[in-house]
Amino acid sequence: MEVLTKKGDELLIVYHPSEKIEVGSSLIVKDNETGRGLLIQVIEDNLVDLPGILEDIVRKVAVTRLEITEHTPAEFKGPYMDIQNMKVARAKIRKEIKEDELTPWSGWCPSRNVAIEPLPDKKLYDKLGIGEEKYEIAIGETFTGEEFRIDVRKLQGINVIVGKKGTGKSHLAKTILLGLIDHGAKCIVFDINDEYSGLRYTIDNGESSYHDRIIVLEPNPHEESPYEPLKFTLDYIGIEVMYAVLTQTLNLPEASAYVFRENWESIKATLAIEKGDESSLDRVAQVISERASKREAEAIRKRLHQILKTGIITFDEEEETRIEKLLEELEGGGAIIVNLKAKGIVAQQIVVQTILSKLQELLEKPEMALFLFAEEAHLYLEKTVWLDLVTRMRHLGAFQFYMTNTPTSIDETIIRQTDNIFTFNLTNRSDLNHIMPATKIDEETITSITKTLPPRTFIAVGEATSDYPFILRTKKLDVQTAGETKLLWRM
Repeated sequence: MEVLTKKGDELLIVYHPSEKIEVGSSLIVKDNETGRGLLIQVIEDNLVDLPGILEDIVRKVAVTRLEITEHTPAEFKGPYMDIQNMKVARAKIRKEIKEDELTPWSGWCPSRNVAIEPLPDKKLYDKLGIGEEKYEIAIGETFTGEEFRIDVRKLQGINVIVGKKGTGKSHLAKTILLGLIDHGAKCIVFDINDEYSGLRYTIDNGESSYHDRIIVLEPNPHEESPYEPLKFTLDYIGIEVMYAVLTQTLNLPEASAYVFRENWESIKATLAIEKGDESSLDRVAQVISERASKREAEAIRKRLHQILKTGIITFDEEEETRIEKLLEELEGGGAIIVNLKAKGIVAQQIVVQTILSKLQELLEKPEMALFLFAEEAHLYLEKTVWLDLVTRMRHLGAFQFYMTNTPTSIDETIIRQTDNIFTFNLTNRSDLNHIMPATKIDEETITSITKTLPPRTFIAVGEATSDYPFILRTKKLDVQTAGETKLLWRM
């Protein structure tokens, strides 16, 4: 390997095709006389482009109709083909090496009289201080097949997983979730596609070691559902959540919303008499019409009817789901999976916002902290709720993971406060531009690499990787990781 040229923070390295260099490989460029060097990372791989090679290839293509006999001595044939196949790697300068220690790059430019050699993965981890045996979890594998382990404590913040559909985002999220459980963390997952419940079972349908540490809840489950029904009383939901759903989701006019808030206690008592049936809704309208217009009363009655149709409201406290009680059952680590698959937006928002409102109360306790996993959160979380999660609840101990195939749906405030980002294949330029502030590295690395990432391969960068980008493959799990989608024809 030889240095061809340097431009800005990039080096072009010419190397023989027999040398094993992959995009993402880390190399040491060291001046043997001074001991000074650079840590560089390959972001692009190309063939050497020389005028002589171009002329030779054009000549071969142009004379394909003619029969040509070449007389090349055998001892020259190998080197001749090697010259045609020589490669050039485009690499970014990541760190400077002084006295065998990594330091920020000072702008130093090496000469061409340097030694270039690959840096083994393990040595790189040690130099960057990645992982801590007591707190580490494996999130993937390097190209050499070595497990990549990170310090679980570095995930206590805002974490984002993005990529195209089917590239492996959910698989990585499940890998991290199980690692957190192993370390005693309590987690809540808003599962939009019923993909996480399978973690309780092994691939051959036996009970996995996580079976009793994962609780699956489902709002208004069908009769044959294997999951625990999730139901809340009106008292448990509270006026703030009800008000938000009525105004933001069901578009209750402001005047009617004011009437609803002012008569909340009367509405609860009236609905409780007949357990929320049609007659109790009529009585609610009658009670409200005594204090407001019939139009306002009817608007409230219609919205309440839609809410009661979700099947998640109960008037029996014994049927009520109490999140705080379930979290207590997960002593030693576990997860509550909230299955939101095929649920209407009203049900989704009531469930999610009720749980989040209860968590705000629980997180006031000094010993309470947990992780939230939100798949495609923009489908059921209002922007104001997102921002509250990021700006306030994270400081109370609600550490968050957002997984989406629509990066532009993530608010810019969240992007700029992201601590770790895991990026699978993305080709849309607007998606790449949107996530750029979260990566905290150069634009060329992200745009060059993410467009060519194969399925199940991702870039990890952030506090957990000491802000050094690593290209990794998702690791195999011995539990069920795929969600069940109803199909007419199966592959």
